[in-house]
Amino acid sequence: MQTILISSGLIQITFAVALGWVMVAMYGPRKRFGPLVHAKRVLQCHIDNILMALLQFAIAAVHPAIPEVAGWLLVVGSWTNAQLFMVHAFSKEGYIKHRAIDIATMISFGLLSVAYPWLLYAWFTI
Repeated sequence: MQTILISSGLIQITFAVALGWVMVAMYGPRKRFGPLVHAKRVLQCHIDNILMALLQFAIAAVHPAIPEVAGWLLVVGSWTNAQLFMVHAFSKEGYIKHRAIDIATMISFGLLSVAYPWLLYAWFTI
C-alpha cells in the first residue's frame, strides 16, 4: 500500500505543479484559462492537491501496516476532495450549486472521515 500512496502522491503533486501554470495565466492579463474563470478556486485546488499529496506521503512513510481498504479510501478521498474545488472554478461566482456536487462532496469527506480514524486505529493496534 505504501507504493500506491507514494505513487498517488507523486501524481497528485505533479498535477498541482501543472495547475500552477494555469494559475499563472489566470492571475496574468487573461484572467481566465479556457472554461476556468474563478482563479481563487483554481488556487484552492492547487493547494489542496499539494496538501493531500503530502498527507499520502506522510502516511506511507510512517505507517508500517496500512490496511488496504483504508489506504484506498485515503487515495480516492484525497483526489476527489481536491478536485471538487476545480468544479467550482467554472463559475464566475466561484460556486456551483448542484445536488450531484453536494453528494460528491459528502462522499469525499465521508471517505476521508473513515480512512483517517481507521489508519489511527491500525497505528495503535500494531
